[in-house]
Amino acid sequence: MRRWHCVPLKRPGSPRTLTQVIRRALNALGRAGTSTAYRQPGSLPAPGPADAVSEEQSERARWRLGRLAPAVLVAWLVVDVGLRAMPVERLGVSPIVAAQRFAGRRAPFRANVSIHVPAGSPGENAVRGNLPPTERRPPLQFSTDALGYRRNPEVPVEAVIDLLFLGGDSFIYGANLSDEETLPAAFTRASGLLSYNGGRPHLIPTSLADLDWLLSRFSSMPKRAVLVHLEQHRRRLPKLGLDSGVGVIADLKYARYVASGWWDAAPLSNATRRLFRHLADDKILPNTYGQDILAYTLPDGRPMLFRGSETFPSRRPQTGAEIRGTAQYIVQWVRTLEARGLETHVLLLPTRFTVYGPWLELGELRAGVLQAVQDFHALEAALRDRNVSTTNGLHVFQATAERDLRTGELPFYREDNHWTPEGVERIARALADSLSPSNRDAHGEPMVQAAPGAPR
Repeated sequence: MRRWHCVPLKRPGSPRTLTQVIRRALNALGRAGTSTAYRQPGSLPAPGPADAVSEEQSERARWRLGRLAPAVLVAWLVVDVGLRAMPVERLGVSPIVAAQRFAGRRAPFRANVSIHVPAGSPGENAVRGNLPPTERRPPLQFSTDALGYRRNPEVPVEAVIDLLFLGGDSFIYGANLSDEETLPAAFTRASGLLSYNGGRPHLIPTSLADLDWLLSRFSSMPKRAVLVHLEQHRRRLPKLGLDSGVGVIADLKYARYVASGWWDAAPLSNATRRLFRHLADDKILPNTYGQDILAYTLPDGRPMLFRGSETFPSRRPQTGAEIRGTAQYIVQWVRTLEARGLETHVLLLPTRFTVYGPWLELGELRAGVLQAVQDFHALEAALRDRNVSTTNGLHVFQATAERDLRTGELPFYREDNHWTPEGVERIARALADSLSPSNRDAHGEPMVQAAPGAPR
């Protein structure tokens, strides 16, 4: 049996002996590979051969470390830049981010892009919250036309456009939707009107210069437009009128957009982030990503996840001045489009939480979500008071909201803030009915049927 032998030290009254023992132990560690060792000034013996060997070994270790660290950084840089030069959409980068790289000055995406995304992508809210996904999306095709806008496969190339969709960000250009599933494509099928998808990412909303550039590229000016307003954008109020899109500030914004598009399309950085998220599972590392995600359980036991931008209207109710300001901002765009010869109709789209919150939220946010419902209807009323033709998407979705939750057949993804092809089709049919001449009153306004009231 192995025994441990303890060497007794002299009494504490002999500090010289104790110091020598500590010094020798630390010097022994230094010879074993540490870069520094304990020395007491004024009490060192003359350096011997062993000390020379130790110093040489320490110097070599420092030299190796001094060369290894820069080598690792250079290798990382070479691999990172090399991967960015490849088709990044095949290396785990979002097709939206991949299509935004090197977009033209007046276009949201690169021209003539065609990206196939295989089935199995998780919802963005599950990814943001670093939660195990229970919902996977089907495969999709993301394509752009020669102008750098999302392609509508229902419209033949070089065809004369009847109607232009503007605004609406990712809901219009179609995040998580195939080309044929976007709202302009579904509306073309529902109405027979050849529609152009003028949707742009929220980082580069349409400016007047963008609008005029796009209109100048059409062989014939469209006669109509649909301006889409998302509920979460209600606080983007005008300060000095509409954005002209010209000048030094506009050029700097475009330069930043191009630079950020190149920077964000980083396969290596994405891989390291995914690795860290994998480790942050509340077992190895704490999961701090879920703080912005609000989760509810549907009657069938499946989760429904909401991000902060969806609950924002319920957490921060609007004031009357904000509602009027938002209405005035929309009216400015309507009058601008009409001045260019486009008869304009406004489509209001609510967040998922404003649609389903009255049935899901029974706690402190309940009063807020019920107020958000009233604020949304107040915005519609303010637009109609200003003679703006309007379709309220909240009427469309709340008409079946209770049944949707009970059956689980939702027009939105459960773990993503975007709508499904079924939700797109519902709005496309309602919008086609609103714009149909047979569904207008004596003043030319669309006749809207009130949806069943939300629970109180």
